[in-house]
Amino acid sequence: MTETRTAAVEQGSSTTSRPMPPGRMLIDVRIVAAKYGADKRSIFRWADAGKIPFGIKLSSLRRWDVAEIDAHIAAGCKPIRQVGRVK
Repeated sequence: MTETRTAAVEQGSSTTSRPMPPGRMLIDVRIVAAKYGADKRSIFRWADAGKIPFGIKLSSLRRWDVAEIDAHIAAGCKPIRQVGRVK
């Protein structure tokens, strides 16, 4: 069932809450981790801290646009946003 759901999300089916442009491909944390050469947990921490793109939440799942991840890597992996401490 997971493979079917992932394929449906990658194809932009009605399982998403917002319309996706044609040809947009979403990838899961395993593929993102392989692209960065990191552990899956690191990917979630980095995304939450604003170091990499946050991705798209689909219920309890998080997926990333492959073009956005590739662009982030090509740009030198600069932080997306700064997260400051509350004083």
